[in-house]
Amino acid sequence: MTTLYHAPLTCSLAARFAAAEGGVNLDIVPLNLGTKELATGGSLYDINPLGQVSVLEFKDGTKLTETSTVINWIQSQSINDDFRIDPSDPGYFQMLRWLAFCATELHKGLFRVVFYQEATEEVKNRVRALAPLRFEVLENHLNGRDYLLGNRFSAADAYLTWFFVLSGYAQIDHSKYPNLEAYRQRVLSRPAIRALIESDTQLDQELRQNLFAG
Repeated sequence: MTTLYHAPLTCSLAARFAAAEGGVNLDIVPLNLGTKELATGGSLYDINPLGQVSVLEFKDGTKLTETSTVINWIQSQSINDDFRIDPSDPGYFQMLRWLAFCATELHKGLFRVVFYQEATEEVKNRVRALAPLRFEVLENHLNGRDYLLGNRFSAADAYLTWFFVLSGYAQIDHSKYPNLEAYRQRVLSRPAIRALIESDTQLDQELRQNLFAG
C-alpha cells in the first residue's frame, strides 16, 4: 500500500481529506513536524531532505512530494467518478488551477510567513493584509457554486478545506465573505472531513507537536 507521511493538522491533512473523499486507501505514518521524528522511528529528513510534508512513498520506494501533486495523484487513483477528474475532462485544468491557487496564494503565500516563528508581528500583519484580495477571488468564484468546480467536491476542495482548519490559528479573518463562509461551513461539515479533523486534533496533542498554539 502507498504510504503517506503525515504530520497532524499540517498540509498532509489535505491529502488525507482527498483520500477519504475519494475512497483511496493509504498507509499513514504519523510524525511530529516540529521535531521531524517519525512515529515508526527515524527522521523525516530521511524521507524528504527538506523536512517537509506532504510525502507519498510507493511500494517500490519512490517518493512523491509537494502537497498539490500528492493530492492530484490521490484523486487520480479514486474509483469514485464524482471525485476523480481525468486529464481528458475539461474540468481537469480548472482543478489544477485551484490546487495551484491553494498552494501558492494561501499555503505558501499566507501560512508560510504567519506560522514562521522568527517573523515579527509587523511582517505577519503585512502578510495577513494580503488575504482580502485572495478572498475576493474566491468569493466571486463561489457565487452560485457549492464547490470550486460547481456541485462536486474535488481534490482542489480538499486543499482549500485544509486552509480553513488553520485560518483561525493564523488569525486570518474571512467572515465578511458570505459565499466563502457558506463554503467553509459546507466543507467542514462533511462527515469524513469532520472525523479527520477530530482525530488529527487528538493526534496533535498526543505527539505534543504544538505548531499552531498561541
